[in-house]
Amino acid sequence: MHHLAGRTGRGSVMPRVAWLLLLGVLSACSPEDPDTLRLLVASSAIEPARQIAAQYQQQSGIPVLVIAASSGALVRQVENGLRGDVVLLASSDWMQRLESHSPIASETRRVPFGNRLVIATRWQTESSGTISLEGDPPEGRWVIGIPSSVPVGKHAKAALKALGWWEQVKTRSVMAADARAACAHVRSGSVDLGLLWASDARGHCQVLAEIPEQISGPITYPAACISNRTGSRELLDWLCDSPIWIEAGFIPHIEKKEDR
Repeated sequence: MHHLAGRTGRGSVMPRVAWLLLLGVLSACSPEDPDTLRLLVASSAIEPARQIAAQYQQQSGIPVLVIAASSGALVRQVENGLRGDVVLLASSDWMQRLESHSPIASETRRVPFGNRLVIATRWQTESSGTISLEGDPPEGRWVIGIPSSVPVGKHAKAALKALGWWEQVKTRSVMAADARAACAHVRSGSVDLGLLWASDARGHCQVLAEIPEQISGPITYPAACISNRTGSRELLDWLCDSPIWIEAGFIPHIEKKEDR
């Protein structure tokens, strides 16, 4: 179990917010306060989500447990009985699947922001600079998320296919379990290149190219309540309306009627 202590704009220390990575170890966690709200978030959203949860907890007095994993893993765990109150995914497809399991999700669904797909490398490597999206793909070992369960991997595969690079790149790629794991491979230098979310690469990796939306497909982060527990809808509003997302490198999304 890890903890976060943040600060408010007035300099006071925020309450600590418990969080964990969903790795099948929930049964080993210490007992929760019965009023605790569970916020389930895509791994790429964990850092801003922890800050927002701390702010909400300080304002409301309601404890918040932040649980992070790939969007696919979160939805499957909810289907298998994982309790959650508010969810933030990096995939509209996985949210649609969740809505079939939780009718409350379709009633409360919002799409507050999005992301971009980039090709990145480790800081200060020989391949630093920029690369062209025309011609053959750059040489070297790549990392992408698992396309079947990790949204950044799904968009990476779609982009590589659109560029005509998929067949060449897939044979020399590491498949990461979530977006943060993909970024960790690039940061450590265990691979030469990675297809990452721009928000994950920001400040940690050298971005060599940004993939246009017409190649990657639209990237949005839907959020919703999946319970009617006290405070869940207020937490959803705090999550969706916070400026922290844009500060962290996510991009604004103008919500449309079809997002609801």
